[in-house]
Amino acid sequence: MTQYVSAYPHGQTTVRHLLSHSNGLPADYKFFDPYFAKDEVRTTQAMLRVVAKQAPAPSFLPGTRYEYSDMGFDVASLVIESVTGQSYETFLKQRIFSRLGMNHTYARPARLADWKGVRTLGYRWRDAAWQPFDVFDMEGFLGGSNLYFSALDLGRWASANAARTALPAAVVAAGAHRNLIDGKPSGITGLGWHCDDTGAHCYYTGTLNAFHSLVYWDRARNESVALVINSTMPPWQVITLQRNLVDALAGRPVRLDPPTPFVGFSRETQSGAAGTYVAQGIGVATIEADSTSSTGLSLRVDCGLKFDMFRVSRDVFYVPGTDYWIAFGGHTQPTTLYLRSMFLDATLSRLPDQAQPNACK
Repeated sequence: MTQYVSAYPHGQTTVRHLLSHSNGLPADYKFFDPYFAKDEVRTTQAMLRVVAKQAPAPSFLPGTRYEYSDMGFDVASLVIESVTGQSYETFLKQRIFSRLGMNHTYARPARLADWKGVRTLGYRWRDAAWQPFDVFDMEGFLGGSNLYFSALDLGRWASANAARTALPAAVVAAGAHRNLIDGKPSGITGLGWHCDDTGAHCYYTGTLNAFHSLVYWDRARNESVALVINSTMPPWQVITLQRNLVDALAGRPVRLDPPTPFVGFSRETQSGAAGTYVAQGIGVATIEADSTSSTGLSLRVDCGLKFDMFRVSRDVFYVPGTDYWIAFGGHTQPTTLYLRSMFLDATLSRLPDQAQPNACK
């Protein structure tokens, strides 16, 4: 990395580690809150200086585990700037956006007060009213976020991927397979997509406060879906909506979820969900109360990679890297695990403690 970005503080990290979420950088931008004034713009270069001083060693050996990292992609944008001599935004406009007619895609100004023209705000329903739940101010970094797309432009991006015209063929081939981390496949390809086993159906989602988006493409049917939301929805309804849009386009029946009494958790009680759950076709899903995880819980399917679980509401968890939405049924020590993604919909049963399988090595 240091040959491209001399200020990068961790010598063993590679570009592939950045793009596969296996780099050991601070996992959350909140890490930087004590080191910036409220009215100070945060750039990737400035955050790297903080990392060099406050976290001079990565939190784990790069390439040995998965940990979702927006900052890894911010640094990757600096690699592009170093190699091409162009700004990241200019590079994207020339190589991708202009070519695909994505004329309403741009990088936001760091200070929201400098935004010119109309800006869509984010809202959430709270205390019987819609309240602002917007993006953060003073963000001067690009790569993992802060590029803004219209729904039409996201649709153009999705359609180009379905038609194999989004990127050069050699790039598509190089990034088509799932990243390997510690010899185990991640849930994300080298180009950052969640794909089924055929590689013909791929998508990615993004969420920040009230905003949520989906880009989905079906290469077999040459179909695509783009979704942009600027007001919060109950998490389980988000994944249902996404799947219903894809099914409706393909002519398949959509679902209406019956009311399901999911178990609610707090940070203090969520360890009760730890245990082993099984279902035919899924395998063994192990939930661990994990002191090494910033979220407190982690998920491992069979003996694959371990992924942090983020509690996005009292009764729903989200798992980056797999794009799984997880909820539990029963009681505070659940008997059932509900798992849903764009490609999976499963109900797993908890094994009794005495029937727990041997731990993975």
